[in-house]
Amino acid sequence: MKKLHLIINPNAGTRQGRRFLPDMISVFNRAGYLCTVYVTEKRGDAVDFTRGQAGDADLVVACGGDGTLNEVISGLQLGGHSTPVGYIPCGSTNDFAAGLGLPMQPLRAAQAIASGSPHTLDVGLFGEDRYFSYTASFGAFTSVAWSTPQNVKNVLGHVAYILEGIRSLADIRPIHMKITADGQRFENDYIFAAICNSTSLGGVLKLEDREVHMNDGLFEALFIPFPPDLIVLNQILTALRTHHYDDPSLHFLRASRFTFDGSPEIKWTLDGEEAAGAPVVEIRNIRDAITIIH
Repeated sequence: MKKLHLIINPNAGTRQGRRFLPDMISVFNRAGYLCTVYVTEKRGDAVDFTRGQAGDADLVVACGGDGTLNEVISGLQLGGHSTPVGYIPCGSTNDFAAGLGLPMQPLRAAQAIASGSPHTLDVGLFGEDRYFSYTASFGAFTSVAWSTPQNVKNVLGHVAYILEGIRSLADIRPIHMKITADGQRFENDYIFAAICNSTSLGGVLKLEDREVHMNDGLFEALFIPFPPDLIVLNQILTALRTHHYDDPSLHFLRASRFTFDGSPEIKWTLDGEEAAGAPVVEIRNIRDAITIIH
């Protein structure tokens, strides 16, 4: 039989993963896979397991939220493994899964993996050894991903991110940043920036499927300059709500490599998980870095 490592975060989202675990294993058994189940207990567990064990498997499946998938992808990259990946989304927002059109019900997702075909995807490299599957961001809506209580996310989903972010706008200070994107240079005070490889980002960014190609070697980037007054602030919020990213209050572009020169105290998130900043942060697109089955 083929070997499959099923890595599950039992506390992700509304804990659907643990409820459907026996049935998911049955789906993979019927597809000819012998399953090894690894249950994560703390942050970083999936990285360590994948880095050490994924090389001898035919397939690695992440069952949890986007953070769990991030750890599995990071483990594959750090371990130099080319093992294909499956994703059973059980988190609160599942932005990455939404961008790929994956089933949101655990058993349907498992069945899609068992009968699916391989597709290559780009991965982001943040600094020297941190990876992300769909977004790296800082600013107004950044800390919301990891500071919003899990029970709020469970009830409100995407809306929780917007509500928590807007509620804190009055306390946000401008972030001065020098940005280089494939040779283009920008310098401004910003309230938010996101480098994405997805059609969705926590309700803040929503792109049409035809606008995003997740294996083209390019990221979609959204930068929001600090508003000088309430009129511009309302213009920004309206543009975000209506998904008009060509609005002059926003700056949207595509590029494969970014350099951010700013304060090392700036907090980033990678796929919804907190990441430390640095005086200079480099982000690079690694084209066709992973193979995902769906």
